[in-house]
Amino acid sequence: MANVTPTSNHSRAPVPTHELVSGWAIATVIVGVGITLPAFVIGAAVIRALGLRDGVVAFAVGGASTALLALLTMRVGAKTRASTYSIVRRCFGVWGSQALNVLLALTLLGWYGVTATLFGDALGNSIRSVFAVSVSPLVLTALGGVLMIVTTIFGFRAIDRLSRIAVPALLTVLLFSVWRVFDDANWSTLLAVPSTPTTNLSSIPAAVSVLVGSFIVGVTLTPDLARFSRSPSEAVPAAIASYGIGYPIILLLAGLPVLLHTDNDLISAMEANGLGLAALLVMVVATWTTNVNNLYSASLGVARVVPAFPDWLITVACGVTGTGMALAGIMNVFIPFLIFLGVFIPPIAGIYLTAHHRHDIDMDAVHPVPSIVWPAVIAWLVASAWGLVVYFQPSLIISGIPAIDTLVVAVVAYAVLARLLPARIPH
Repeated sequence: MANVTPTSNHSRAPVPTHELVSGWAIATVIVGVGITLPAFVIGAAVIRALGLRDGVVAFAVGGASTALLALLTMRVGAKTRASTYSIVRRCFGVWGSQALNVLLALTLLGWYGVTATLFGDALGNSIRSVFAVSVSPLVLTALGGVLMIVTTIFGFRAIDRLSRIAVPALLTVLLFSVWRVFDDANWSTLLAVPSTPTTNLSSIPAAVSVLVGSFIVGVTLTPDLARFSRSPSEAVPAAIASYGIGYPIILLLAGLPVLLHTDNDLISAMEANGLGLAALLVMVVATWTTNVNNLYSASLGVARVVPAFPDWLITVACGVTGTGMALAGIMNVFIPFLIFLGVFIPPIAGIYLTAHHRHDIDMDAVHPVPSIVWPAVIAWLVASAWGLVVYFQPSLIISGIPAIDTLVVAVVAYAVLARLLPARIPH
């Protein structure tokens, strides 16, 4: 691989052939993104609420469901070699896509800020515990932001290189943490730990809903990574290895160590098992890989809104914004808003999947992109409206998973409207 230098993110054009990689390389990046503090919290919460046996079932079903959807979205990226935002532009039109691109970018920057805040707080606690030194979490958050911005400036190749090093290291540390669990227990002991259901996690279907809902934004944006795939067929191993196998394993490895502890916190459990330095490594590297991807995808969206600026400058601006959100205390007010935004994002995937299946998207078309593609815009509005209804009235959820409800409604609405309305994308 060539030396990594600051490069274009190809935010406005297809990925050139010489930069394409295997599906396994893409899966490695996705798994690296999945090894993150929020995922540790989810895995621990599910295992604690359902117990080990039902928790494993929930991880497997949630992973299979997410992998199936990811396979479809990744094939679109691999075929078009275009970013999610470019696909959305072709699908919704120039003006129709602007608001959606901003929405996607804000969501990613919000998660960037939340993850950076968790990183600063947890890293500060670990440094205090391991080295008996107090460092302000705000300082650590800011330093982490600088590290993530610098890495993202170097583009997908830097992210790929980081993931190739980080993922094996993180998995090794997590496996070692689980191995230490068996110093004090065996499988029979772990299976016998009683479940402690919560309001949101009281059954396997409820846990699957949480898992799919947590990953749906990432799945919607998988074309950003899959566009580097050498062929559409590479999407199959990439989706299965990442969402179908990698994510469930990560969730299980995060959940096992907390079974014998009162705190649903993997890092605290690792420290209690004498793995303070390992916990420190996991926190730094896991947040690094995840937030680099959040920043990368957010910058692709912003590049579509302000095309006059170079990619590296957009990346810096997004990184500074996301880090500023973290320093301003965004985690205290933004998580409910991020969940709320989740209502509006799954329909985007449903619509561009349907449009691609109908051959309504042609990234090589010489025809100008319409200002607004009404079938797509109206379908998104209809699906989002239904999402709001089930958000406030959960009893009306059809599939049991709100994100899947809105995606299916978007697919049906677009398929019908594309036949009835003439304003479709020329091809």
